[in-house]
Amino acid sequence: MSTDSSFDLVVRGGRVVDGTGVPAYLADVGVRDGRIARVGRISAAELAAARRVLDVEGHTVMPGFVDIHTHYDAQLHFEPTASPSSWHGVTTVVIGNCGFTIAPAHDGDAGWLLEMLSRVEGMSAAALREGVTFRGGTFGDFLDGLENRIGVNAAAYVGHSAIRRYVMGDDASERAATCNEIAAMQQVLREAMRAGAHGFSTSQIDLHQAHDGRPVPSNLATDEEVIALSSVLAEFDHGAIEIIPRSFPEGYDERDRTLLRRMSEVSGKPIDLNPVVWFPNMPEGWVRSMEFIEEQNALGLRLYPMYGTQQGGAYFSLDTTFLFDDMPAFREPLTLPEPERSIALRDVRQRERMRAELAGPPMPSFPLNFEITTVYAVSDPTLSGWVGRSVAELVSEQGGDPLDTFLDLCLADNLKTTFFVTPLSQRGGRMVTEALVRNPLAMAGSSDGGAHLASFVGADYTTRLLTEWVPDPFSLEEAVRRITSIPAAVHGLLDRGVVRAGAWADLVVVDLDRLNVGPTHWVEDMPASSGRFVVDAEGYRAVIVNGELLLDHGVATGAVPGHVIRG
Repeated sequence: MSTDSSFDLVVRGGRVVDGTGVPAYLADVGVRDGRIARVGRISAAELAAARRVLDVEGHTVMPGFVDIHTHYDAQLHFEPTASPSSWHGVTTVVIGNCGFTIAPAHDGDAGWLLEMLSRVEGMSAAALREGVTFRGGTFGDFLDGLENRIGVNAAAYVGHSAIRRYVMGDDASERAATCNEIAAMQQVLREAMRAGAHGFSTSQIDLHQAHDGRPVPSNLATDEEVIALSSVLAEFDHGAIEIIPRSFPEGYDERDRTLLRRMSEVSGKPIDLNPVVWFPNMPEGWVRSMEFIEEQNALGLRLYPMYGTQQGGAYFSLDTTFLFDDMPAFREPLTLPEPERSIALRDVRQRERMRAELAGPPMPSFPLNFEITTVYAVSDPTLSGWVGRSVAELVSEQGGDPLDTFLDLCLADNLKTTFFVTPLSQRGGRMVTEALVRNPLAMAGSSDGGAHLASFVGADYTTRLLTEWVPDPFSLEEAVRRITSIPAAVHGLLDRGVVRAGAWADLVVVDLDRLNVGPTHWVEDMPASSGRFVVDAEGYRAVIVNGELLLDHGVATGAVPGHVIRG
Protein backbone atom coordinates (compact mmCIF):
# COMPACT_ATOMS: atom_id res chain seq x y z
CA MET A 1 0.00 0.00 0.00
CA SER A 2 1.23 3.48 -0.82
CA THR A 3 2.58 5.50 2.10
CA ASP A 4 1.94 8.91 0.51
CA SER A 5 -0.98 10.65 -1.13
CA SER A 6 0.40 10.67 -4.66
CA PHE A 7 -1.38 8.76 -7.38
CA ASP A 8 -0.02 5.47 -8.67
CA LEU A 9 -1.69 6.13 -12.02
CA VAL A 10 -3.54 9.02 -13.60
CA VAL A 11 -5.66 8.47 -16.70
CA ARG A 12 -5.74 12.05 -17.89
CA GLY A 13 -7.99 13.98 -20.21
CA GLY A 14 -10.44 11.30 -21.32
CA ARG A 15 -14.18 11.43 -21.79
CA VAL A 16 -15.64 9.24 -19.03
CA VAL A 17 -18.57 6.91 -19.59
CA ASP A 18 -18.83 5.77 -16.00
CA GLY A 19 -21.10 2.73 -16.28
CA THR A 20 -24.11 4.23 -14.51
CA GLY A 21 -25.83 5.42 -17.67
CA VAL A 22 -25.35 9.15 -17.04
CA PRO A 23 -24.09 11.24 -19.98
CA ALA A 24 -20.37 11.14 -20.69
CA TYR A 25 -18.17 13.86 -19.18
CA LEU A 26 -14.57 15.03 -19.29
CA ALA A 27 -12.52 14.02 -16.25
CA ASP A 28 -9.18 12.74 -15.05
CA VAL A 29 -9.14 9.45 -13.15
CA GLY A 30 -6.62 9.10 -10.34
CA VAL A 31 -5.75 5.64 -9.02
CA ARG A 32 -4.16 4.73 -5.70
CA ASP A 33 -3.61 1.26 -4.19
CA GLY A 34 -5.59 -0.40 -6.95
CA ARG A 35 -8.71 1.69 -6.45
CA ILE A 36 -10.03 4.85 -8.01
CA ALA A 37 -9.14 7.71 -5.71
CA ARG A 38 -10.53 10.59 -7.71
CA VAL A 39 -12.70 11.29 -10.74
CA GLY A 40 -12.41 14.96 -11.63
CA ARG A 41 -9.57 17.42 -12.06
CA ILE A 42 -6.02 16.53 -11.10
CA SER A 43 -3.58 19.41 -10.80
CA ALA A 44 -0.29 19.82 -12.62
CA ALA A 45 1.59 19.30 -9.36
CA GLU A 46 -0.27 16.07 -8.70
CA LEU A 47 0.40 14.91 -12.24
CA ALA A 48 4.10 15.58 -11.74
CA ALA A 49 4.09 13.53 -8.54
CA ALA A 50 2.15 10.61 -10.00
CA ARG A 51 4.06 7.40 -10.65
CA ARG A 52 2.52 7.06 -14.10
CA VAL A 53 0.37 9.29 -16.28
CA LEU A 54 -1.61 7.95 -19.22
CA ASP A 55 -2.58 10.80 -21.50
CA VAL A 56 -5.82 9.75 -23.21
CA GLU A 57 -7.17 13.01 -24.57
CA GLY A 58 -9.59 12.27 -27.40
CA HIS A 59 -10.31 8.79 -26.03
CA THR A 60 -13.17 7.39 -23.95
CA VAL A 61 -12.64 5.91 -20.48
CA MET A 62 -15.06 3.17 -19.38
CA PRO A 63 -15.25 0.65 -16.55
CA GLY A 64 -13.77 -2.74 -17.39
CA PHE A 65 -16.36 -5.05 -18.91
CA VAL A 66 -17.83 -7.96 -16.94
CA ASP A 67 -18.31 -11.30 -18.76
CA ILE A 68 -20.63 -13.52 -16.74
CA HIS A 69 -20.44 -16.69 -18.85
CA THR A 70 -16.94 -18.05 -19.42
CA HIS A 71 -14.93 -21.25 -19.06
CA TYR A 72 -11.49 -19.84 -18.35
CA ASP A 73 -11.06 -22.22 -15.38
CA ALA A 74 -8.30 -24.10 -17.21
CA GLN A 75 -6.80 -21.39 -19.42
CA LEU A 76 -6.07 -19.02 -16.53
CA HIS A 77 -3.52 -21.54 -15.27
CA PHE A 78 -1.31 -20.95 -18.29
CA GLU A 79 -2.62 -17.80 -20.01
CA PRO A 80 -3.38 -15.15 -17.37
CA THR A 81 -4.95 -12.48 -19.58
CA ALA A 82 -8.04 -14.55 -20.51
CA SER A 83 -7.55 -13.74 -24.16
CA PRO A 84 -9.28 -12.98 -26.40
CA SER A 85 -11.86 -11.61 -23.92
CA SER A 86 -9.44 -9.09 -22.45
CA TRP A 87 -8.60 -7.89 -25.97
CA HIS A 88 -12.25 -6.81 -26.10
CA GLY A 89 -12.14 -4.89 -22.82
CA VAL A 90 -13.16 -7.60 -20.34
CA THR A 91 -11.49 -7.19 -16.96
CA THR A 92 -13.68 -9.52 -14.86
CA VAL A 93 -14.77 -13.04 -15.84
CA VAL A 94 -17.16 -15.44 -14.16
CA ILE A 95 -15.80 -18.96 -14.64
CA GLY A 96 -17.21 -22.40 -13.85
CA ASN A 97 -20.42 -22.17 -15.86
CA CYS A 98 -22.66 -25.05 -17.03
CA GLY A 99 -21.78 -27.24 -14.05
CA PHE A 100 -18.24 -27.88 -15.30
CA THR A 101 -15.35 -27.16 -12.94
CA ILE A 102 -12.17 -29.04 -12.12
CA ALA A 103 -12.77 -28.68 -8.38
CA PRO A 104 -13.56 -30.03 -5.94
CA ALA A 105 -11.71 -33.20 -6.86
CA HIS A 106 -10.19 -36.03 -4.89
CA ASP A 107 -6.46 -36.48 -5.38
CA GLY A 108 -5.86 -37.95 -8.81
CA ASP A 109 -9.41 -37.32 -10.01
CA ALA A 110 -8.93 -33.83 -11.46
CA GLY A 111 -7.69 -35.55 -14.62
CA TRP A 112 -11.13 -37.09 -15.20
CA LEU A 113 -12.77 -33.69 -14.82
CA LEU A 114 -10.26 -32.17 -17.22
CA GLU A 115 -11.00 -34.86 -19.80
CA MET A 116 -14.73 -34.17 -19.40
CA LEU A 117 -14.12 -30.44 -19.74
CA SER A 118 -12.09 -31.13 -22.85
CA ARG A 119 -14.97 -32.98 -24.46
CA VAL A 120 -18.00 -30.89 -23.53
CA GLU A 121 -16.28 -27.52 -23.88
CA GLY A 122 -14.15 -28.30 -26.91
CA MET A 123 -10.65 -27.94 -25.46
CA SER A 124 -7.50 -29.85 -26.28
CA ALA A 125 -7.05 -32.63 -23.73
CA ALA A 126 -3.28 -32.52 -24.23
CA ALA A 127 -3.22 -28.76 -23.60
CA LEU A 128 -5.19 -29.16 -20.37
CA ARG A 129 -2.98 -31.99 -19.14
CA GLU A 130 0.16 -29.98 -19.82
CA GLY A 131 -1.03 -26.53 -18.80
CA VAL A 132 -3.27 -27.00 -15.75
CA THR A 133 -1.36 -27.35 -12.50
CA PHE A 134 -4.35 -28.19 -10.27
CA ARG A 135 -4.27 -31.89 -9.48
CA GLY A 136 -7.00 -32.17 -6.86
CA GLY A 137 -8.31 -30.64 -3.67
CA THR A 138 -11.15 -28.53 -2.35
CA PHE A 139 -12.70 -25.63 -4.19
CA GLY A 140 -10.80 -23.34 -1.85
CA ASP A 141 -7.57 -25.04 -2.93
CA PHE A 142 -8.49 -24.36 -6.56
CA LEU A 143 -9.10 -20.66 -5.85
CA ASP A 144 -5.84 -20.45 -3.87
CA GLY A 145 -4.01 -21.82 -6.91
CA LEU A 146 -5.14 -18.85 -9.02
CA GLU A 147 -4.16 -16.16 -6.52
CA ASN A 148 -1.41 -13.78 -7.66
CA ARG A 149 -1.10 -15.39 -11.09
CA ILE A 150 -4.03 -14.04 -13.15
CA GLY A 151 -4.26 -10.86 -15.18
CA VAL A 152 -8.04 -10.40 -15.02
CA ASN A 153 -10.39 -10.69 -12.06
CA ALA A 154 -12.18 -14.02 -11.72
CA ALA A 155 -15.25 -15.05 -9.78
CA ALA A 156 -15.95 -18.78 -9.84
CA TYR A 157 -19.07 -20.89 -9.74
CA VAL A 158 -18.64 -24.39 -8.33
CA GLY A 159 -19.88 -26.93 -10.85
CA HIS A 160 -22.58 -29.53 -10.25
CA SER A 161 -20.75 -32.28 -12.17
CA ALA A 162 -17.63 -31.87 -10.03
CA ILE A 163 -19.64 -31.88 -6.79
CA ARG A 164 -21.53 -34.98 -7.89
CA ARG A 165 -18.36 -36.89 -8.78
CA TYR A 166 -16.68 -35.77 -5.54
CA VAL A 167 -19.48 -37.41 -3.53
CA MET A 168 -20.54 -40.33 -5.74
CA GLY A 169 -17.35 -41.26 -7.57
CA ASP A 170 -17.89 -43.02 -10.87
CA ASP A 171 -21.52 -43.68 -9.96
CA ALA A 172 -22.13 -39.98 -10.63
CA SER A 173 -22.13 -40.86 -14.33
CA GLU A 174 -24.47 -43.83 -13.90
CA ARG A 175 -27.47 -43.13 -11.65
CA ALA A 176 -29.57 -40.85 -9.50
CA ALA A 177 -28.28 -39.90 -6.07
CA THR A 178 -29.64 -41.19 -2.76
CA CYS A 179 -30.96 -38.85 -0.07
CA ASN A 180 -27.72 -39.26 1.89
CA GLU A 181 -25.63 -38.47 -1.20
CA ILE A 182 -27.67 -35.33 -1.89
CA ALA A 183 -27.10 -34.21 1.70
CA ALA A 184 -23.38 -34.84 1.25
CA MET A 185 -23.41 -32.79 -1.96
CA GLN A 186 -25.11 -29.95 -0.10
CA GLN A 187 -22.28 -29.98 2.43
CA VAL A 188 -19.62 -29.90 -0.31
CA LEU A 189 -21.38 -26.93 -1.92
CA ARG A 190 -21.66 -25.24 1.48
CA GLU A 191 -17.92 -25.62 2.05
CA ALA A 192 -17.17 -24.25 -1.43
CA MET A 193 -19.35 -21.21 -0.78
CA ARG A 194 -17.55 -20.60 2.52
CA ALA A 195 -14.23 -20.82 0.65
CA GLY A 196 -15.33 -18.09 -1.75
CA ALA A 197 -17.32 -19.73 -4.55
CA HIS A 198 -19.41 -17.20 -6.44
CA GLY A 199 -22.35 -19.59 -6.65
CA PHE A 200 -23.55 -22.84 -8.17
CA SER A 201 -23.85 -23.87 -11.82
CA THR A 202 -25.51 -26.81 -13.54
CA SER A 203 -26.87 -27.98 -16.89
CA GLN A 204 -29.00 -30.85 -18.15
CA ILE A 205 -28.83 -30.62 -21.96
CA ASP A 206 -28.28 -33.81 -23.96
CA LEU A 207 -25.51 -32.21 -26.02
CA HIS A 208 -23.27 -32.41 -22.96
CA GLN A 209 -21.70 -35.85 -23.03
CA ALA A 210 -18.47 -36.77 -21.26
CA HIS A 211 -15.30 -37.98 -22.91
CA ASP A 212 -16.16 -41.58 -22.03
CA GLY A 213 -19.44 -41.46 -24.00
CA ARG A 214 -21.63 -41.30 -20.88
CA PRO A 215 -23.79 -38.34 -19.84
CA VAL A 216 -22.02 -35.70 -17.80
CA PRO A 217 -22.82 -36.26 -14.09
CA SER A 218 -25.22 -33.30 -13.77
CA ASN A 219 -27.45 -34.77 -16.50
CA LEU A 220 -28.34 -37.67 -14.20
CA ALA A 221 -29.49 -35.45 -11.34
CA THR A 222 -33.15 -35.43 -10.35
CA ASP A 223 -34.99 -32.14 -10.01
CA GLU A 224 -35.06 -32.73 -6.27
CA GLU A 225 -31.25 -32.85 -6.23
CA VAL A 226 -30.92 -29.59 -8.17
CA ILE A 227 -33.44 -27.87 -5.88
CA ALA A 228 -31.70 -29.16 -2.75
CA LEU A 229 -28.35 -27.80 -3.94
CA SER A 230 -29.92 -24.47 -4.89
CA SER A 231 -31.35 -24.16 -1.37
CA VAL A 232 -27.82 -24.02 0.09
CA LEU A 233 -27.33 -20.57 -1.43
CA ALA A 234 -30.08 -19.19 0.84
CA GLU A 235 -27.63 -19.61 3.73
CA PHE A 236 -25.24 -17.03 2.24
CA ASP A 237 -25.31 -13.29 1.66
CA HIS A 238 -23.63 -13.70 -1.72
CA GLY A 239 -24.05 -15.91 -4.72
CA ALA A 240 -25.84 -16.61 -7.97
CA ILE A 241 -26.94 -19.67 -9.95
CA GLU A 242 -26.38 -20.49 -13.60
CA ILE A 243 -28.27 -23.20 -15.46
CA ILE A 244 -29.02 -24.40 -18.98
CA PRO A 245 -32.33 -26.26 -18.65
CA ARG A 246 -32.89 -29.38 -20.70
CA SER A 247 -35.78 -27.92 -22.72
CA PHE A 248 -34.33 -24.45 -23.38
CA PRO A 249 -34.60 -24.68 -27.22
CA GLU A 250 -38.38 -25.15 -27.06
CA GLY A 251 -39.01 -22.44 -24.47
CA TYR A 252 -38.90 -24.51 -21.23
CA ASP A 253 -41.43 -27.31 -20.77
CA GLU A 254 -43.61 -27.51 -17.65
CA ARG A 255 -41.09 -29.63 -15.77
CA ASP A 256 -38.30 -27.12 -16.34
CA ARG A 257 -40.58 -24.20 -15.51
CA THR A 258 -41.41 -25.80 -12.17
CA LEU A 259 -37.73 -26.51 -11.58
CA LEU A 260 -36.70 -22.91 -12.29
CA ARG A 261 -39.40 -21.51 -10.04
CA ARG A 262 -38.38 -23.78 -7.17
CA MET A 263 -34.67 -23.03 -7.62
CA SER A 264 -35.41 -19.32 -7.42
CA GLU A 265 -37.77 -19.65 -4.46
CA VAL A 266 -35.48 -21.82 -2.30
CA SER A 267 -32.29 -19.90 -3.05
CA GLY A 268 -33.47 -16.29 -3.20
CA LYS A 269 -30.64 -15.69 -5.64
CA PRO A 270 -30.41 -14.43 -9.23
CA ILE A 271 -30.43 -17.16 -11.86
CA ASP A 272 -28.65 -16.86 -15.20
CA LEU A 273 -30.44 -18.70 -17.99
CA ASN A 274 -28.04 -19.36 -20.81
CA PRO A 275 -28.78 -18.96 -23.62
CA VAL A 276 -31.93 -17.68 -25.34
CA VAL A 277 -31.37 -18.61 -28.97
CA TRP A 278 -33.42 -18.82 -32.15
CA PHE A 279 -33.36 -22.27 -33.73
CA PRO A 280 -34.68 -22.69 -37.28
CA ASN A 281 -36.59 -25.86 -36.37
CA MET A 282 -38.04 -24.31 -33.19
CA PRO A 283 -38.57 -20.70 -34.27
CA GLU A 284 -41.01 -19.80 -31.47
CA GLY A 285 -39.03 -21.35 -28.62
CA TRP A 286 -37.35 -18.11 -27.68
CA VAL A 287 -40.72 -16.32 -27.53
CA ARG A 288 -42.05 -18.87 -25.06
CA SER A 289 -38.85 -18.54 -23.01
CA MET A 290 -39.19 -14.78 -22.72
CA GLU A 291 -42.92 -14.91 -21.92
CA PHE A 292 -42.22 -17.29 -19.04
CA ILE A 293 -39.28 -15.23 -17.76
CA GLU A 294 -41.27 -12.00 -17.83
CA GLU A 295 -44.17 -13.65 -16.00
CA GLN A 296 -41.86 -14.86 -13.24
CA ASN A 297 -40.13 -11.50 -13.01
CA ALA A 298 -43.52 -9.86 -12.47
CA LEU A 299 -43.97 -12.22 -9.51
CA GLY A 300 -40.64 -11.12 -8.05
CA LEU A 301 -38.39 -14.01 -9.10
CA ARG A 302 -34.92 -13.18 -10.43
CA LEU A 303 -34.50 -14.96 -13.76
CA TYR A 304 -32.08 -13.36 -16.22
CA PRO A 305 -31.85 -14.67 -19.77
CA MET A 306 -28.66 -14.17 -21.73
CA TYR A 307 -28.11 -13.27 -25.37
CA GLY A 308 -25.10 -12.93 -27.61
CA THR A 309 -24.31 -10.06 -29.95
CA GLN A 310 -21.36 -11.90 -31.44
CA GLN A 311 -21.59 -13.03 -35.05
CA GLY A 312 -21.70 -16.68 -34.10
CA GLY A 313 -21.20 -19.51 -36.52
CA ALA A 314 -19.53 -22.80 -35.69
CA TYR A 315 -16.39 -24.53 -36.88
CA PHE A 316 -16.05 -28.30 -36.61
CA SER A 317 -13.93 -31.21 -37.71
CA LEU A 318 -14.69 -34.84 -36.99
CA ASP A 319 -11.41 -35.40 -35.15
CA THR A 320 -12.48 -33.16 -32.24
CA THR A 321 -16.08 -32.00 -32.50
CA PHE A 322 -18.71 -32.30 -29.75
CA LEU A 323 -21.49 -30.75 -31.87
CA PHE A 324 -23.09 -34.11 -32.67
CA ASP A 325 -23.10 -35.45 -29.12
CA ASP A 326 -26.88 -35.28 -28.64
CA MET A 327 -27.22 -37.92 -31.40
CA PRO A 328 -26.06 -41.35 -30.12
CA ALA A 329 -25.32 -42.83 -33.53
CA PHE A 330 -22.88 -39.97 -34.17
CA ARG A 331 -21.58 -39.68 -30.62
CA GLU A 332 -20.58 -43.34 -30.38
CA PRO A 333 -17.94 -43.28 -33.15
CA LEU A 334 -16.86 -39.68 -32.51
CA THR A 335 -15.88 -40.41 -28.91
CA LEU A 336 -13.58 -43.26 -29.96
CA PRO A 337 -9.81 -42.76 -30.21
CA GLU A 338 -8.05 -43.20 -33.51
CA PRO A 339 -7.81 -45.42 -35.49
CA GLU A 340 -11.04 -46.89 -34.03
CA ARG A 341 -12.91 -43.69 -34.86
CA SER A 342 -12.12 -43.83 -38.58
CA ILE A 343 -12.81 -47.55 -38.69
CA ALA A 344 -16.25 -46.99 -37.15
CA LEU A 345 -17.03 -44.16 -39.57
CA ARG A 346 -16.27 -46.48 -42.50
CA ASP A 347 -18.50 -49.23 -41.14
CA VAL A 348 -21.63 -49.68 -43.26
CA ARG A 349 -23.81 -50.66 -40.29
CA GLN A 350 -22.68 -47.62 -38.31
CA ARG A 351 -23.51 -45.38 -41.26
CA GLU A 352 -26.97 -46.93 -41.50
CA ARG A 353 -27.62 -46.06 -37.85
CA MET A 354 -26.40 -42.52 -38.48
CA ARG A 355 -28.59 -42.22 -41.55
CA ALA A 356 -31.64 -43.42 -39.61
CA GLU A 357 -30.99 -40.86 -36.92
CA LEU A 358 -30.71 -38.12 -39.52
CA ALA A 359 -34.15 -39.09 -40.82
CA GLY A 360 -35.72 -38.34 -37.43
CA PRO A 361 -36.57 -34.93 -35.91
CA PRO A 362 -33.57 -32.59 -36.24
CA MET A 363 -31.72 -31.64 -33.10
CA PRO A 364 -31.62 -27.88 -32.48
CA SER A 365 -27.85 -27.89 -32.21
CA PHE A 366 -27.24 -30.20 -35.16
CA PRO A 367 -24.90 -28.54 -37.69
CA LEU A 368 -25.05 -31.03 -40.57
CA ASN A 369 -26.97 -28.96 -43.11
CA PHE A 370 -24.88 -29.23 -46.25
CA GLU A 371 -26.36 -26.11 -47.83
CA ILE A 372 -25.08 -23.83 -45.03
CA THR A 373 -21.83 -25.69 -44.31
CA THR A 374 -18.62 -24.74 -46.12
CA VAL A 375 -15.05 -26.02 -45.98
CA TYR A 376 -12.92 -23.62 -43.94
CA ALA A 377 -9.58 -25.42 -44.01
CA VAL A 378 -7.92 -28.72 -44.89
CA SER A 379 -4.82 -30.37 -43.50
CA ASP A 380 -3.86 -32.06 -46.78
CA PRO A 381 -2.63 -29.42 -49.28
CA THR A 382 -3.73 -31.57 -52.19
CA LEU A 383 -7.34 -30.98 -51.10
CA SER A 384 -7.05 -27.19 -51.01
CA GLY A 385 -9.58 -26.92 -53.84
CA TRP A 386 -12.30 -27.75 -51.33
CA VAL A 387 -11.71 -24.59 -49.26
CA GLY A 388 -14.51 -22.03 -49.50
CA ARG A 389 -16.93 -24.41 -51.17
CA SER A 390 -20.16 -25.66 -49.66
CA VAL A 391 -20.45 -29.30 -48.69
CA ALA A 392 -23.56 -29.47 -50.89
CA GLU A 393 -21.44 -28.57 -53.92
CA LEU A 394 -18.83 -31.20 -53.11
CA VAL A 395 -21.49 -33.83 -52.46
CA SER A 396 -23.12 -33.00 -55.78
CA GLU A 397 -19.79 -33.40 -57.58
CA GLN A 398 -18.92 -36.68 -55.89
CA GLY A 399 -22.40 -38.16 -56.23
CA GLY A 400 -23.86 -40.96 -54.16
CA ASP A 401 -25.57 -40.79 -50.78
CA PRO A 402 -24.93 -37.38 -49.12
CA LEU A 403 -23.93 -38.79 -45.72
CA ASP A 404 -21.60 -41.38 -47.27
CA THR A 405 -20.00 -38.71 -49.44
CA PHE A 406 -19.57 -36.32 -46.53
CA LEU A 407 -17.94 -38.96 -44.35
CA ASP A 408 -15.69 -40.06 -47.20
CA LEU A 409 -14.57 -36.45 -47.69
CA CYS A 410 -13.69 -36.22 -44.00
CA LEU A 411 -11.84 -39.53 -43.99
CA ALA A 412 -9.83 -38.47 -47.04
CA ASP A 413 -8.33 -35.70 -44.87
CA ASN A 414 -7.85 -37.90 -41.77
CA LEU A 415 -10.95 -36.25 -40.20
CA LYS A 416 -9.09 -32.94 -39.97
CA THR A 417 -11.12 -30.99 -42.53
CA THR A 418 -12.53 -27.93 -40.74
CA PHE A 419 -16.05 -26.86 -41.71
CA PHE A 420 -17.84 -23.60 -41.01
CA VAL A 421 -21.58 -23.40 -40.40
CA THR A 422 -23.30 -20.15 -41.42
CA PRO A 423 -24.21 -18.15 -38.28
CA LEU A 424 -27.79 -18.14 -36.99
CA SER A 425 -27.69 -14.34 -37.21
CA GLN A 426 -27.47 -14.69 -40.98
CA ARG A 427 -30.30 -17.24 -41.13
CA GLY A 428 -33.00 -15.25 -39.34
CA GLY A 429 -31.65 -15.16 -35.80
CA ARG A 430 -30.81 -11.45 -35.71
CA MET A 431 -34.45 -10.60 -35.03
CA VAL A 432 -34.16 -12.42 -31.70
CA THR A 433 -31.07 -10.45 -30.72
CA GLU A 434 -32.87 -7.24 -31.65
CA ALA A 435 -35.72 -8.14 -29.31
CA LEU A 436 -33.47 -9.25 -26.45
CA VAL A 437 -31.16 -6.26 -26.69
CA ARG A 438 -34.15 -4.05 -25.90
CA ASN A 439 -35.38 -6.19 -23.00
CA PRO A 440 -34.20 -4.89 -19.60
CA LEU A 441 -34.14 -8.40 -18.14
CA ALA A 442 -31.82 -9.83 -20.78
CA MET A 443 -28.07 -9.74 -20.25
CA ALA A 444 -25.36 -9.47 -22.87
CA GLY A 445 -22.98 -12.40 -22.73
CA SER A 446 -22.88 -16.03 -23.81
CA SER A 447 -19.27 -15.58 -24.88
CA ASP A 448 -18.24 -19.05 -23.62
CA GLY A 449 -14.76 -17.51 -23.39
CA GLY A 450 -12.06 -20.15 -22.93
CA ALA A 451 -14.22 -22.94 -24.36
CA HIS A 452 -15.08 -24.44 -27.75
CA LEU A 453 -11.65 -23.39 -28.91
CA ALA A 454 -11.86 -25.30 -32.19
CA SER A 455 -15.50 -24.52 -32.94
CA PHE A 456 -16.57 -21.10 -31.75
CA VAL A 457 -15.26 -17.79 -30.44
CA GLY A 458 -17.68 -15.30 -28.91
CA ALA A 459 -15.40 -12.90 -27.05
CA ASP A 460 -16.25 -10.10 -29.47
CA TYR A 461 -19.76 -9.57 -28.06
CA THR A 462 -18.67 -6.52 -26.06
CA THR A 463 -17.10 -4.77 -29.03
CA ARG A 464 -20.06 -5.64 -31.24
CA LEU A 465 -22.52 -4.28 -28.69
CA LEU A 466 -20.65 -0.95 -28.67
CA THR A 467 -20.28 -0.71 -32.45
CA GLU A 468 -23.31 -2.43 -33.98
CA TRP A 469 -26.03 -1.49 -31.45
CA VAL A 470 -25.04 2.14 -30.79
CA PRO A 471 -26.68 4.62 -31.31
CA ASP A 472 -29.74 2.48 -32.10
CA PRO A 473 -31.21 1.13 -29.91
CA PHE A 474 -28.63 2.14 -27.29
CA SER A 475 -26.83 5.30 -26.44
CA LEU A 476 -23.15 4.64 -25.78
CA GLU A 477 -23.75 5.23 -22.09
CA GLU A 478 -26.53 2.63 -21.95
CA ALA A 479 -24.54 0.08 -23.95
CA VAL A 480 -21.62 0.45 -21.53
CA ARG A 481 -23.97 0.06 -18.56
CA ARG A 482 -25.24 -3.23 -20.01
CA ILE A 483 -21.76 -4.80 -19.93
CA THR A 484 -20.44 -3.20 -16.73
CA SER A 485 -22.56 -2.06 -13.78
CA ILE A 486 -25.63 -4.18 -14.54
CA PRO A 487 -23.91 -7.61 -14.62
CA ALA A 488 -21.73 -6.53 -11.68
CA ALA A 489 -24.74 -5.52 -9.59
CA VAL A 490 -26.82 -8.61 -10.42
CA HIS A 491 -23.94 -10.91 -9.49
CA GLY A 492 -22.80 -9.07 -6.38
CA LEU A 493 -19.41 -8.05 -7.76
CA LEU A 494 -18.86 -5.20 -5.37
CA ASP A 495 -17.04 -2.05 -6.52
CA ARG A 496 -16.76 -3.33 -10.09
CA GLY A 497 -18.36 -2.05 -13.26
CA VAL A 498 -18.32 1.68 -12.42
CA VAL A 499 -15.89 4.58 -12.60
CA ARG A 500 -16.23 6.27 -9.23
CA ALA A 501 -14.08 7.05 -6.22
CA GLY A 502 -13.64 3.96 -4.06
CA ALA A 503 -14.30 1.42 -6.81
CA TRP A 504 -11.58 -0.92 -8.04
CA ALA A 505 -9.66 0.65 -10.89
CA ASP A 506 -10.76 -1.67 -13.71
CA LEU A 507 -10.70 0.66 -16.71
CA VAL A 508 -10.85 0.44 -20.47
CA VAL A 509 -9.57 3.26 -22.68
CA VAL A 510 -11.12 3.21 -26.15
CA ASP A 511 -10.61 5.11 -29.38
CA LEU A 512 -14.22 5.12 -30.54
CA ASP A 513 -13.25 6.14 -34.07
CA ARG A 514 -11.18 2.96 -34.43
CA LEU A 515 -13.23 0.58 -32.30
CA ASN A 516 -13.97 -2.51 -34.34
CA VAL A 517 -13.97 -6.30 -34.39
CA GLY A 518 -11.01 -7.76 -36.22
CA PRO A 519 -10.85 -11.05 -38.11
CA THR A 520 -11.43 -14.47 -36.58
CA HIS A 521 -8.42 -16.71 -37.18
CA TRP A 522 -6.64 -19.82 -35.96
CA VAL A 523 -3.55 -19.59 -33.75
CA GLU A 524 -1.44 -22.31 -32.17
CA ASP A 525 -0.45 -20.73 -28.87
CA MET A 526 -1.82 -23.20 -26.33
CA PRO A 527 0.21 -25.82 -24.41
CA ALA A 528 1.13 -29.04 -26.21
CA SER A 529 1.31 -27.07 -29.47
CA SER A 530 -2.48 -27.00 -29.65
CA GLY A 531 -4.52 -24.26 -31.27
CA ARG A 532 -7.70 -22.23 -31.00
CA PHE A 533 -9.82 -19.70 -32.81
CA VAL A 534 -9.44 -16.11 -31.65
CA VAL A 535 -11.09 -12.87 -32.75
CA ASP A 536 -9.05 -9.69 -32.89
CA ALA A 537 -10.04 -6.27 -31.58
CA GLU A 538 -9.17 -2.77 -32.74
CA GLY A 539 -9.37 0.56 -30.96
CA TYR A 540 -8.54 -0.49 -27.39
CA ARG A 541 -5.83 1.90 -26.19
CA ALA A 542 -5.47 0.38 -22.72
CA VAL A 543 -7.00 -2.27 -20.49
CA ILE A 544 -6.34 -1.63 -16.80
CA VAL A 545 -7.04 -4.11 -14.00
CA ASN A 546 -6.93 -3.02 -10.36
CA GLY A 547 -4.89 0.03 -11.33
CA GLU A 548 -2.26 -1.81 -13.40
CA LEU A 549 -1.90 -1.81 -17.15
CA LEU A 550 -2.74 -5.29 -18.42
CA LEU A 551 -2.83 -4.47 -22.15
CA ASP A 552 -1.13 -1.50 -23.81
CA HIS A 553 -2.41 -0.95 -27.37
CA GLY A 554 -3.55 -4.56 -27.29
CA VAL A 555 -0.20 -5.99 -26.20
CA ALA A 556 0.10 -7.80 -22.86
CA THR A 557 2.43 -6.07 -20.43
CA GLY A 558 3.17 -9.20 -18.41
CA ALA A 559 1.42 -7.85 -15.32
CA VAL A 560 -0.84 -10.17 -13.30
CA PRO A 561 -2.94 -7.72 -11.25
CA GLY A 562 -6.17 -9.74 -11.28
CA HIS A 563 -8.05 -10.67 -8.13
CA VAL A 564 -9.79 -13.91 -7.29
CA ILE A 565 -13.14 -12.43 -6.27
CA ARG A 566 -14.39 -14.48 -3.34
CA GLY A 567 -17.90 -14.26 -1.98
